[in-house]
Amino acid sequence: MYNWKPLPVQRMLDFDYLCQRPTPSLAALVSPGTQKGNHKVFFGPSEIMIPVYATVQAAAQAHPDATVFINYASFRSAYESSDQALDEPTLQTVVIVAEGVPISDVRRLIAKAARNHKVIIGPATVGGIQAGAFKIGDTAGMMDNIVACKLYRPGSVGFVSKSGGLSNELYNILSKTTDGLFEGISIGGDVFSGSTFVDHALRYQNIAEIKMIVILGELGGDNEYGIGMSRSLNLTHC
Repeated sequence: MYNWKPLPVQRMLDFDYLCQRPTPSLAALVSPGTQKGNHKVFFGPSEIMIPVYATVQAAAQAHPDATVFINYASFRSAYESSDQALDEPTLQTVVIVAEGVPISDVRRLIAKAARNHKVIIGPATVGGIQAGAFKIGDTAGMMDNIVACKLYRPGSVGFVSKSGGLSNELYNILSKTTDGLFEGISIGGDVFSGSTFVDHALRYQNIAEIKMIVILGELGGDNEYGIGMSRSLNLTHC
């Protein structure tokens, strides 16, 4: 996690513990300009140390098993740090939380991700969640909502939305009307998003555990048209 915030870090670890993960999903923190060190957090009732690095490259090299880069940089510096992450061969997914990243910067990142066969979630995203496994960023809200929506164990619904806030409401609806969520993604609310509804729907279509795909669209964009026009999706309703 780049330019990390203490509260999202702790909430991710609390979710890990709720899901009974044996080890935390968060491998390392990046704090630009600092020396290598550690940050103390709670993992359930125990205190643990998460390593802190000064650069993206140092963190990626020290933790080659980490594949997701969560970027909490502001819109002023999100491009540079995301660009560095896309250069690291072990980092396959870049999550950009900042709103208002310049459109020219976003389009350059999208093009680079496509060349490198990588995925961008965001900008302006609250992240994503794989039920019973891990969560990225602030998605799914507070712990009481996570428990109420049964996100501590996997269901069979793949969900994708632009809105983070509406995602929380849909998680609640899905918990009451289906066997629950398998994975949910907020692609981000800015004009250009690094990945689309179609990108995630196609990915869900190839995950055996997912039996239903739910997409929450919004007025004002063309992502919804992409779903209807895709010849690669096996749709029963559109």
